[in-house]
Amino acid sequence: MNKLIVYFRAPEEFITQLNDISDKFKIVVCTNEDELKSHLPETVILITLFSGLDAQMIRLASRLKWIQALTAGVDFFPLDEIKRQEIILTNGRGIHKIYISEYAIAAMINLARNFHLMFSNQLLGKWDRSVPQDEIHGKIAGILGLGSIGQEIARKASMLGMRVIGVKYNPHPLEGVEHVYGPAEMAEVLRQSDYVINLLPDTPKTKGLIDKTFFAMMNKSACFINLGRGATVNQDDLINALRMKTIRALVSDVYEEEPLSEDNPLWKLDNVILTPHISGVSPKYLERAMDIIRHNLHVYLSRSGEMMNVVDLTLGY
Repeated sequence: MNKLIVYFRAPEEFITQLNDISDKFKIVVCTNEDELKSHLPETVILITLFSGLDAQMIRLASRLKWIQALTAGVDFFPLDEIKRQEIILTNGRGIHKIYISEYAIAAMINLARNFHLMFSNQLLGKWDRSVPQDEIHGKIAGILGLGSIGQEIARKASMLGMRVIGVKYNPHPLEGVEHVYGPAEMAEVLRQSDYVINLLPDTPKTKGLIDKTFFAMMNKSACFINLGRGATVNQDDLINALRMKTIRALVSDVYEEEPLSEDNPLWKLDNVILTPHISGVSPKYLERAMDIIRHNLHVYLSRSGEMMNVVDLTLGY
């Protein structure tokens, strides 16, 4: 019998829902690499939360037709081998848009109100009403990457009275966005924005794209919010921009190297808020993922309709 592999420690309810969708597959849960390798030769569909796959493992899966990733980013998959074997790869785009957009809004409000400075004062037992206070109403949010998450941030930010501009690979008008620029016009977004929100995927074109030239184009009063992929940012240039006050402040949830080492200079900067790659964590993650799986599994079995979130294996997203 064909196997559908779930490659993460999935709760029982998740597996029950898969069984309810179809009885045409033997569903096997694998939680380590050795287990997975033993089942790959008979695997037709693979559902995985964090890849853990390499090209050799893909070659083992000679019958594999479709991989459903539950992450939005797929830069850690062996895309060349997946493409060579003509395997369909779909991702979890859209799962994260509610809670990552809430994180982005919270980040901007925190920076406007300087909560990070007041929290430091709290630990010192220091009453200081001179900490600068501002508001996000009327400010400009510049979103780099107007996919599902970026569009949800735009919707929420515009409802709070912000002006929103941004960059999209294929620019076209979007709700809540005053102007959508193409990648070649990114500098215009940097020059105008009070808050620059990075949602770019990690691809050969974006790796290290955000560097000293990028930060030099931002306003000195502007803040950088990093929620895309750590590899898109030159960390040394970022640290220097923060130290030299080229930009005002940073909120970051993703990093060039994770986990962030204890001796990383970012920890010591007073104009920085750091979180440990948790902006995409939610108790409703798998519930929303199941909506995508259910749709795609129906399309796969019925051979009618279109799968959601099919990854362009050449572009890498």
